[in-house]
This record gives sequence, C-alpha cells and structure tokens, in this order.
Amino acid sequence: MDAAAIEQRYQDLLSQLNQAMLANNHQRVPLLRRIMAHLGHPDHYYHVIHIAGTNGKGSTGAMLASILWAQGYQVGRFSSPAINDAREQLQCNGTWISPAEFIDTYDEILPVLQNMGLDANDVSIFEWFFLISVVWFRNQDVQWAVIEAGLGGLYDATNALASPQLTVFTKIALDHTAILGPTITAIAQNKSKIIKPHTTVVTLNDQYSEALAVLQTEALNQGVRLVTAKHAQLTVTEQTLTQTVVDAHSQLFDWTQLTVGLSGTYQLQNLRLVLTVVAVLQQQQVNLTNGAIRRGLQHVNLPGRLTVLQEQPLIIADGAHNPDGITALVTSIKQLLADRQLIWVVGVLQDKAYPKMLAKILPAAEILITNTPANPERALSATKLAQTATNLLTPAFMAATNLAQLPTILTATTITDALAQAKQQATANSAIIVTGSFYVIRELQQAGWPGLGQ
Repeated sequence: MDAAAIEQRYQDLLSQLNQAMLANNHQRVPLLRRIMAHLGHPDHYYHVIHIAGTNGKGSTGAMLASILWAQGYQVGRFSSPAINDAREQLQCNGTWISPAEFIDTYDEILPVLQNMGLDANDVSIFEWFFLISVVWFRNQDVQWAVIEAGLGGLYDATNALASPQLTVFTKIALDHTAILGPTITAIAQNKSKIIKPHTTVVTLNDQYSEALAVLQTEALNQGVRLVTAKHAQLTVTEQTLTQTVVDAHSQLFDWTQLTVGLSGTYQLQNLRLVLTVVAVLQQQQVNLTNGAIRRGLQHVNLPGRLTVLQEQPLIIADGAHNPDGITALVTSIKQLLADRQLIWVVGVLQDKAYPKMLAKILPAAEILITNTPANPERALSATKLAQTATNLLTPAFMAATNLAQLPTILTATTITDALAQAKQQATANSAIIVTGSFYVIRELQQAGWPGLGQ
C-alpha cells in the first residue's frame, strides 16, 4: 500500500471512531482494565509516569520526556489535545506515530475486542488513542512512558493503567466544572483517584491548599508517599520569548544557570515540579545524569505554549483555555512585553469559564478581537464573546482593575480574519497574543503558521 493509500485509510479510520465523550461514565475504566488484561497488560512492559492536573500537564510531560530521552532511554509520550493531527498525541522519542503504525496497532487490538464480544464502536476515540498508545509503546520497546490523563482522573481512560512508578499532579484549578464539580476540592477528589498502591505521588508545594489536602488524604489511604519540594526557590537570571535561565534550589535539588527551552512565568511552576520528579527518580536509583537533565530541558519543544509565530509584528500563540491558564499567560506577557501595546485575539469554547478569562485579559488589552473557533458543537460565537467583554467593562470593574481606558473590542468570524484585523491595528510597538483554545491554535497550524508542530 502506497503512502497516499495509507494516509487515506488512516483518515477513514479516524472518521469511523466513536466520537462520544465518556469522561463521567463510571463503567468505562473497569471495561478498559478488562481490555488491558486481554491485551496482555502492555503497560507492564515499561515504567510509567502518570500525570494529572488542570494546567501544566503538557509542559511537565514534555520536559520529563525530553530529559529521559536525553539520557538515552526509549520514551513514549501520550498527551492531549492535539493541535492539528491527532497523531501528535502519540509520540516515541519526540516522533509522532506514523499512519501505518496507527493502523497496524488498531488492527492488533480489534480482534482482541471482538474476542471479548465487543466491536470498535464500543470504545470511544479517546479510549482508542489510549489503548493504541500503550500497545504501540510496548511494540516500540519503550523503557519509559509519560502518560497524561485526559479529563479528570477517576473515570479517565488512563486510570486503567496499573500502578505507575510515579503519579504526578500539576496545578489543580477550576475547569470542566460541569463534569468534575464546582470546587477545587471536588475536582481534586476526582483527579486524586488515579493514585494507586505501590506508586509515589509528586506534586507542587504551592498546590492550592484544598487540593493538596485531598491529595495527601488519598495518598495516605493508598499507603503511598507524597513528595513536594519544600522551600523551593527559583530565581530567573535571564528570560527571552524562547528560553529561560534559572537558579533553582530546595531540599531536593540544587541547580545554577539551568537553561530551559520554554518561556513564560507559568513555566517556573512546571519546572519546579519537574525538578522534584527528577530528584525522586534519582532517589529511586533511576540513571539520570545532571548533563542529561540540562540537555533535556534546554531542548524541550512544546508547540502552542508562548510560541512565537512572527517577529514583525510580533505574534505569539498560547493554548491557555481556562481562568488559571489565562492568569498565568497574562502575568508572563506583562513581564516579557512590559512596554508593548497588547492586541489580544481570543476564541473560546462555550463550556469554558470565559467571563473569568476575559476579566483577566481586559486590563492587559488595548485591543480585543474575538473569533469563533472551528468547533461547531462547542464554539462560542465571536459576537457573544465580544458582548460578554463589553458587559464586563463597568465603572466598578474599571476601578477595581485600575483600567484607565476602555479597550477597543472587535469581532471576526475566523482566526485568519482576526489576525488580518490585528495586523491592521498593529504598530511597531504592538504584540499580538492569540489564545483561548487549542482549537484556535489548531486553525493557525492548518493555516500554515510555523512552529506549531512537525
């Protein structure tokens, strides 16, 4: 079969997969555990680092995978969402699964399902990607698999994993509240249910207190150790739009002039967690040299997080899509581009907390241009997003945020139209920030913007 035929079969296969979102169905994980057993427990063939949290999973996973790869290990990585091609979610040593490998692995799993009395449609698309990843990792002889939970934890497909070597929690915040619950405590309780006996739990020392309390209780219930880096101090000695140099110290690690190939104030939190994870791995006698750690962090690549698309006018894309992520992005942008006129191009999904996101963006915006993401089922219209922004700009809001001048609010139908408007409005001192959803970032990649994927 030639490459074009393989690509066509891959696309046909994707379109046939069950698109149902089953993130709150309590029957799914037991089913997936039975499937994993019938597949011969593929996740027993390599060490697993299981990552859950609200923000920072992608950055944390990318840094850990890059470090392990720099040490010379075969490293699998399962992450979501994809920016453009769904294969981005399954990587080995930084390379996506090929269409042929995807098809072959699917064809390896399907007869096992059929022998169980199931068919392909009994498994959702996210569950398929998870199953294909763990089997492909086994076939690739990976030694380490860095696997990110999708939504939540308790009912997430990745909770079908056996006890991982490490269970890592990034920052837990409000997101997907309709599914996971309205409070940080409720969300943390859902996510904490990936903690299993015989693992070691690692999380942030500055995790929200209510989330940390939940994780500590669950770790205690499972009889496992929970590790945080106490007294962790990270000092930025140099920062550009493409990299950060830090000194990092705690009772677990001690680094000077550590160069990380990512930028943004919010990455410091993720880096602190990664350095804690690395210290725990070294305590467990995993071979990780300081040289490999430095190389891995310096060469980490993560499209869609403070990605510079163009220098003049400066255009930056970031996939922040909830209030916590937007807060971190705004903080970073104000620090990195303190003297710039900021033009924000924002598109969101209607199930997100977009009023809170806008409340963070508006005080940092001279111009806001809304657009409608290319997701007909979930996208919020550009018009409604713009109207929400306008409604927020009350005298009380302006006084509370020290907003002296009303930002200009414009609408556009597509991200291409929005960027065209942004460029028309831009001056030599402008910076254009594109954010709000990974679906918007995906459209940018499909439009040919560089730096957003292979």
